[in-house]
Amino acid sequence: MNIQDFKYLSSNLQAQGIFGSDACVANMFLLQKKYNTELKIVQTVLIRYYYGDENRTGYAFPLRIKGNEIQEAEEVMHWLKTALEIIFEDAREQNRDVAFCLITQEQKLQLDLCLKKYFPGRRVLWKTNRDDCDYIYLRENLAELTGSPYQKKRNHVSRFNRIYGSNWEFKMYPQNDIAQDILKVSQKWFEEKHGDEKEVLRLENESIKVALENTEMLGLCGGVLYINGEPAAMTLAAPISADVLDVIYEKAVEEHEKNGAYAIINQQFAKKGPGSLYYNREEDMGIEGLRKAKLSYKPYMILDKFYGRVE
Repeated sequence: MNIQDFKYLSSNLQAQGIFGSDACVANMFLLQKKYNTELKIVQTVLIRYYYGDENRTGYAFPLRIKGNEIQEAEEVMHWLKTALEIIFEDAREQNRDVAFCLITQEQKLQLDLCLKKYFPGRRVLWKTNRDDCDYIYLRENLAELTGSPYQKKRNHVSRFNRIYGSNWEFKMYPQNDIAQDILKVSQKWFEEKHGDEKEVLRLENESIKVALENTEMLGLCGGVLYINGEPAAMTLAAPISADVLDVIYEKAVEEHEKNGAYAIINQQFAKKGPGSLYYNREEDMGIEGLRKAKLSYKPYMILDKFYGRVE
């Protein structure tokens, strides 16, 4: 898909009621190379195919392009039947099995019901991988950190303030002209993590530059944490729907990471960023420290993801 296709998607993708980060148009656009995806618009259907590990190989759930609105359950099921016919035909043309990945529990139930009703004899043997599950938070909880569950987080914020006093500030993007400072943090983080030795980090670093060049089209927002006048942490996000924001990037330089830079930029962005009800902070990729950190913010839900092949 070209840039014009993504401009069209930004205005016409029907994602209301969807929580998964894979349905974020900015995510699709920016991480095509990182996750090796194919995207096509056929009739009123966006189909997406991922090439990855077993749990990330296959078609994501088909997404609807806005047009003639459908509300009734039977209309939704008939649209899904059409989408599956398109997917089956695409799989035949590409000479590959029909497999699905990044499927939520609700989407799994819809696919199972549609296959049973319209494609008798076909079914999916579903599996799940905890590493792929998205963490969904109530924005208000991230911003306010109220109550006993967030005592440790408030302690981190207090420690940060004791160390840096008034020598820090947070600026929102794109309200402020700080794109170069976002890049400075990203580049320093990349170098500290020896990113030139890891293809996945190189692709991600490049995607941040592309993101900033297409801020308006992607509905991108974010911010930079400054300490002693220098950029110390950054975040960038984009909408999945009117209710759900996808936090795509969040990075802090090593010097300030241990003193709570991540806790501060997380809270400041939730306070000053879009007023979406939910923030999706994506998966933990099976990294123990990252999983512990995400769980410590008490997610509203952990969005399970399933994968499987059509038998």
